[in-house]
Amino acid sequence: MGKMLLVMGSLVRFLLLLFLSFILTFSWSNVPWNQVMAVSPVLLEQEQQGRKWYQQGEINRAIETWLNTIEDYEKQGEIVAQGRVLSYLALAYSYLGQWQQADSSINKSLDLLQSQPENNKVLPILAEAFNIQGTLFLGRGNPLAALSSWEQSTATYEKVQDTSGVLRTNINQARALQSLGLYTKACQKLSENLIDNSLECDQLNLEKINPYLSNDLTSLQQAGWLSLGQILRQQGNLGTSELILNKILDQVYSQETKASILLNIGQGLQLQNDIEGAKDSYQQAIIAASNVETRLKIQLNKLNLLITENSWIEAQELLIDIENIILQLPLSKTKVDSQIYLANLLLKWSNLGTASDLLPSWTKVQNLLENAQKDAEIINYEKGIIYALGDLGKLYEKLAINKACQNNNNLVSDLYNCENNHQFSDSNQINLSSNFLNNQAKKFTEQALIKAQSKQIPNTTYVLQWQLGRILYRLDFKKEAIAAYLEAVRSLQILTVDLANNRDNQFSFQEKVDPVYRELLSLLLPNNNQTIVSQQTLEQARQQIEALQVAQINNFFNDICVENEPVDVAEIDPTAAIIYPIILSDRLAVLVSLPDKSLAFHTTKITQKELEKQVKQFRYNIVIRSQRAFFDDGKVLYEWLIEPFRETLEEFKIETLVFVSDGVFRNAPMGALYDGQKYLIENYKVAVSPGLTLLSPKPLQNRGLKTLFGGLTETFEQEKFVPLFYVQQELKSIQRKVPNTALLNEDFTLNNLEKVLKNQSFPIVHFATHGQFSSDFEQTFIVAWDSYINVLQLEKLLKENDPRGSNPIELLILSACETASGDSRAALGLAGFAVRAGARSTLATLWSVNDQAAAVIMEQFYKELSTNKLSKAEALRKAQSTMLKNRWYRHPFYWSAYTLVGNWL
Repeated sequence: MGKMLLVMGSLVRFLLLLFLSFILTFSWSNVPWNQVMAVSPVLLEQEQQGRKWYQQGEINRAIETWLNTIEDYEKQGEIVAQGRVLSYLALAYSYLGQWQQADSSINKSLDLLQSQPENNKVLPILAEAFNIQGTLFLGRGNPLAALSSWEQSTATYEKVQDTSGVLRTNINQARALQSLGLYTKACQKLSENLIDNSLECDQLNLEKINPYLSNDLTSLQQAGWLSLGQILRQQGNLGTSELILNKILDQVYSQETKASILLNIGQGLQLQNDIEGAKDSYQQAIIAASNVETRLKIQLNKLNLLITENSWIEAQELLIDIENIILQLPLSKTKVDSQIYLANLLLKWSNLGTASDLLPSWTKVQNLLENAQKDAEIINYEKGIIYALGDLGKLYEKLAINKACQNNNNLVSDLYNCENNHQFSDSNQINLSSNFLNNQAKKFTEQALIKAQSKQIPNTTYVLQWQLGRILYRLDFKKEAIAAYLEAVRSLQILTVDLANNRDNQFSFQEKVDPVYRELLSLLLPNNNQTIVSQQTLEQARQQIEALQVAQINNFFNDICVENEPVDVAEIDPTAAIIYPIILSDRLAVLVSLPDKSLAFHTTKITQKELEKQVKQFRYNIVIRSQRAFFDDGKVLYEWLIEPFRETLEEFKIETLVFVSDGVFRNAPMGALYDGQKYLIENYKVAVSPGLTLLSPKPLQNRGLKTLFGGLTETFEQEKFVPLFYVQQELKSIQRKVPNTALLNEDFTLNNLEKVLKNQSFPIVHFATHGQFSSDFEQTFIVAWDSYINVLQLEKLLKENDPRGSNPIELLILSACETASGDSRAALGLAGFAVRAGARSTLATLWSVNDQAAAVIMEQFYKELSTNKLSKAEALRKAQSTMLKNRWYRHPFYWSAYTLVGNWL
């Protein structure tokens, strides 16, 4: 779906940015009437009449009145008054989409006002003119210029100590930052101006902000809180966003503002999959909205929801209303964006598919985009031109795929699934060849790309480069297609910070980012084992899977918590081989990095769906102690991942296998892969890495084994966790082996952990307590006596143990935690946990193991570390092998859950 939605994210932001323009762009009360009363009362009355016409929506009458007023002021030599009314005039022209006149008016206004001496008569009017100029820039899709104007407006208001003007223009600055995708900066700007103690945005919750959400907020403050609520939603803080919006909803009197708040609430509910709640909010918003633009924004959001929910008949009825409203709109950025957004919704509609008589028309999509392009060119709205051209390319791309699917073209099936590629209602009218359609797609995409690159818009550039790569591939220009994909990946890397801080992207990472890497890998790697591929190409593929691992972890944590640093494995462990399973749509590709820096490759023809079913079956069967089906499942995975390279591994005398696991493989206990006679751990040390570029290659033994132990033997009072009776035994075994500090039961609290870690340094931190890894990193936690400790709190704790980063935790052990079964994103949390928490490696369990067995394996693990001075991976292998020899614990349920993630030395 992400392939069909080039501009959806940007347009969703647009839907909420402009409704505040009346409150935030202009405040009639800011006009210093006490300082302009020397002006003719007749002209002042005439000026006020223009404002009345403007407020009543009689824009042409307002313009005519103000033109006459300006002419009269000019005759009387009233320069400041001319400047003031010219700024009003600019706003009126922009409302009608007459951008050339708007630019001319605001520039004349600023020239006149800046020619005057700075005083308390001129400065407030100059500040308001800068404010209006910012709105004009934003209205034409230039948020960077808008930000500059609003910064000048704020500085000018500060000179006359106008707190209301300062607040309004700071809120506007946040709007510009939001439009630029800089959500954290926008949030911080609003926090600084609405909350006295300037809380950091990631600390905002209802408890902390509630004291500032009084019941007597001004309309300006309400607008600020509304913007903050919207930004928090975009950052993924859905609960706090919803509570803010509901709080101010009860206070506002303006029906238009209520409509906008309800729109925001509906969007938040939709993100939480509360479909009925979202529909109800949208409907209330439509009823409350009197402004045609506000109503259109709400209806477009509702249409998006109806399409997503396959409510085709209701969607058709709403579509007719939307099309009529768009026809009535004056020429403006709003009209351009609405046409493009609607075109994207129709593309989405056709992609989801329905009965042929309910499918949209491709000619309708084409007309919307062509009209949007023409309108954008008239008002010189560069982003609108880029989006319209890019989406025309996308439309022709879809038509070309439809035609190729009809003709069973192999160039489609490699990257795309024809089964889900639906037609338009008027597809029979397309009497054009697939090659012609692809060339049209290429032409429009390249035009859009050139403009996007010149304007330095990376979030649009990468999508266009990705689109061009797909089109070039279908034109059979594989080399050029790979080059386009590589450019898309480079643009994505520039976008790293924005992607991490934009929660809108978090929800669509699997649609908008992940496929770029996988499709590139599909082009780089052969689809059979007979094709000879160069080491250079294999290395290029290895780098891309490493980059994808980094992007996935950053996306999971909604932050830039890891960065790439190349590591030479041969230098740190010449007996290790690195295995990269790469899940592609039609095959499993496996790369193996060997000590001599060469790469081996093998591919297995299997669909992603079939592969995931097999791996999940392995994981499911292995935790049922009465089952033996896991032997056959483990053998299948062994034949995919190990058997093709067995002789090579023997030739290089490989002792350690490090899996850079992909997708569903993160949930699989790799040590339990079975060759028909032995488990993998009987032949190799096994570890998992989130990526070699994330590895900190230093041995544990260099720093000693001093351990901090925290654990619970009793049931956590506030939750229904079972008691871990054998944690006491686990602790005693550790105390016999290594120097330690122990916090057990009532002593195992967040405060006590903080105190201990501040005063002592520990190479090993061991938690024997319940915990979980979830799809939501905020729900990834361990259980202390008095509270949950989530991954962010744990990160802070462990970094306090090493504030300078010179002696990080070498090994973090989580001996009673579990990873959500069947959820690869939850397992991703485990993969990134060591990196985020500041530990070089983590030893954790994929499922909740028997605590008696945990005590046994941990005792053996510490024995191997302390007595035999083994590496972490070898100590774990020895401990697991000991369990295999114990008739009570030989089933892999007891030992294979233990996974060493990160540095294995």
